[in-house]
Amino acid sequence: MEKITKENLMKSIVFFNNKGGVGKTTFTYHIGFALEQAGKKILFVDADPQCNLSSHLCDDAIISKEWGTNGNSIYKAVEPIVSGSGDINFVEPYRLGNRNIWIFVGDLLLSDFEMELTNAWTQLLAGMERGFRVTSAIYRIIMNFCQKENIDYVFIDIGPNMGALNRAILLGCDNYFIPVIPDMFSLRGTQNIGRTFATWISNFQYALERVTLSNFDCVCGTPQFSGYILQQFNKYRKRETKAFENWGDQIPNTIENYIVKPLTTPTLSKYNLVQKQTNYKIAEFKNYNSLIPLAQAAQKPIFELTSKDGVVGGHIAYVKNCKKEFDEIAQNFLKAL
Repeated sequence: MEKITKENLMKSIVFFNNKGGVGKTTFTYHIGFALEQAGKKILFVDADPQCNLSSHLCDDAIISKEWGTNGNSIYKAVEPIVSGSGDINFVEPYRLGNRNIWIFVGDLLLSDFEMELTNAWTQLLAGMERGFRVTSAIYRIIMNFCQKENIDYVFIDIGPNMGALNRAILLGCDNYFIPVIPDMFSLRGTQNIGRTFATWISNFQYALERVTLSNFDCVCGTPQFSGYILQQFNKYRKRETKAFENWGDQIPNTIENYIVKPLTTPTLSKYNLVQKQTNYKIAEFKNYNSLIPLAQAAQKPIFELTSKDGVVGGHIAYVKNCKKEFDEIAQNFLKAL
């Protein structure tokens, strides 16, 4: 893959759907590794208490260490807020060998931070600075490290829900993409995203305009929808199988009606909440079936698998195809930002 030279400031990115099982974590680490191969510095943040991204990238010993007394998990960064003992800890993420990839390891205890964020939202809406500080806690941790290490892209993995933790993450990101699979449940999971985000952003901006904050990194509250990724569809002789075709045909209208329209009302248009495009489909990520478990076991993306990881026979061609596919996806991805 040729070096990507597009001029770019640091971007924080989330792949989100209110429906689980759409491949968001798999796509997150694949696109991150593809961009690192293209010369970019990557930070992963595992903000899903299920810790799937961490288990993909780190072995049990590393995760256990990051959860320990002197560990640097994402929960350790916000633990003083949860315990009431102070503000955030500026912890350092774990670096993957000598690669330009770091990860704030996830932690099941991060769910304890959810209650603090719920209370903080009430304070924020009341114009209290603490509400803005706590809502911006993870954003401040990310920004502190990115400024020191000159990170190019931050990928934040979150769970499939509309809770307070995800609200804080999404209000602090620059861009978000919606992974979908062509089935009824995946499309249903997109239908409350636009209106929910519109409410969050309206309330946040209303509160922000009426308060004077001290000097700290506060979330901007204007995340931009930048497209969707079609994942896990099956093909037969290069054609989508009939079982998925009907649902796939509905995706563009679903995105337009339930994502784009709620975020481009006259009231919200000044915030530029939607990346203007003629086609919101950024990429297609095929179902690589048995290669996914091999990649998880090897703690690497599919396109880096070798014979030592169990790739044999027909799998070799699939690995090469995945590499070519993600080279193209990385280019399209940057064009969408």
